[in-house]
Amino acid sequence: MWRALAFLVFVCAAPVHAETVLHRGNRYEPATLDPQKINTQYESTIVLDLFEGLLTPDAKGNPTLGVADSWQMSADGKRYTFHIRPGLQWSNGAALDATAVVASFRRLMDPKTAARFAQLMYVLKNGRAVNTGAAPLDTLGVVALDPATVQIDLEAATAYFPELLASAFAAIVPAAVAGDDAWTQVGTIISNGAYTLQAWNREDRIVLVRNPHFRDAPNVRIDKVVYYPVADANTALARYRSGEFDVNIEFPANQLDQLRETMPSDMRVDPALITYYLTFNTTRQKFADRNVRRALSLGLDREALTDKVLRRGEVPAFSFVPPPTASYTPATVDFAKWPQEQRLAEARKLLAEAGYGPDKPLRFVLNHTTNQDYRRLAVVMAGMWKRIGVEAQVQNVEGKIHFANLRQGDYDVGLLAWVADVNDAGNFLYILQSSSVGSNYSRYHNAAFDQQMDRAAATADTALRANVLREAEAIAMADQPIAPLYFAVNRNLVRPRVKGWLQNPTDVHPSRTLSVEAPHG
Repeated sequence: MWRALAFLVFVCAAPVHAETVLHRGNRYEPATLDPQKINTQYESTIVLDLFEGLLTPDAKGNPTLGVADSWQMSADGKRYTFHIRPGLQWSNGAALDATAVVASFRRLMDPKTAARFAQLMYVLKNGRAVNTGAAPLDTLGVVALDPATVQIDLEAATAYFPELLASAFAAIVPAAVAGDDAWTQVGTIISNGAYTLQAWNREDRIVLVRNPHFRDAPNVRIDKVVYYPVADANTALARYRSGEFDVNIEFPANQLDQLRETMPSDMRVDPALITYYLTFNTTRQKFADRNVRRALSLGLDREALTDKVLRRGEVPAFSFVPPPTASYTPATVDFAKWPQEQRLAEARKLLAEAGYGPDKPLRFVLNHTTNQDYRRLAVVMAGMWKRIGVEAQVQNVEGKIHFANLRQGDYDVGLLAWVADVNDAGNFLYILQSSSVGSNYSRYHNAAFDQQMDRAAATADTALRANVLREAEAIAMADQPIAPLYFAVNRNLVRPRVKGWLQNPTDVHPSRTLSVEAPHG
């Protein structure tokens, strides 16, 4: 009796584990949590907490082992053999094996899925043919040799293939998921990542909790992650200042100096693989003329945008691919080193030749997402265009609607950014291929450009491939279906109590790699 009482006292006195929660400001409401249908970084951040692929990003954004616990590559670089971890389970406890991996890749490349990043996987053997409906799904170069082994064949050696496999869109999903998004809702979603979906209150918050069936569950140090979609940057900053958020992304540019003074230990600003650009809807008559597009690009003073408007360390962009991109030298526009007055004179000349002038000014709508920084940027650009006789109406649109309009071609000119999935020039340029239906918002079509991109895809030598890609970029920069504006920096606010946040150019920070210290006091 005494022993039982003593044991009861001991148990009651044992410390209770305090739930650790990470609150993340995430800018926009995700349109989907289906890995194969995502379109933005704001969606992929959440998806990488819920799912993982054969490989998965580590704390520095580099590919590391995920569903696979080892892999080998053939001498010619065209065949990969992945060995699946034993005992893997989905969040509902069901077994996960090689058949799910094969089914996931087939779903990703199935034209019925309409995966926006499927083209990145044209490196897979028969990837293009399968995704365009020219070949059946079972001809895709991804097969299960047995329940624990997956063999992947490529069209050509692809040095960045491991990075592709660690991307959110390459995550493994259950084999039986339906075509729509119903399977990703609370109560129905089945995932294999460090967290599962507990709640999704639209336009308010998304709550994730630890997945007890995750392969590395004992080492996940945060119990709950709450994502907050807050489109207005000032509102998000106010909520961070109040202590509601532990992490917040993309703080307002006009707060930079003040934040440096008041929260220097919270600021994380570092180079990024991100290009901000304008996309011109080339299906509309006024923008079908490349000289009109070139005139609008010439009319923008990029140095003034970065040095006087943004003031966050951004670099003026005269190419689409950022200079820090691995093993690549970008192809710039021919007017990159012209003085601004020369650019303006050429812009006026081109517009006059296209039939525009004081009596017939070029008019259009410039769309951007609901964001104060983008609003300031758009208003300044509209003012710059007035100097060449152009009248631009600035219009802000909620993020999800903005990207839907871009995909549907329901716009004149759009402001947006491309965030690299992998550190490779082709990851930028592929969105201008005529076959990139989900990302080629300008509807750009140039056979010579497409041919160069196809050549690059079939070129194994890194240096030679870079030259081919540079030739492709030169073609696109001459045509200007898009107007690069500036190369961005990653800018985050991270509380000192959040540990494990490592700066990296892709700005990938999985919650499973982080920890949160308990508040003092």
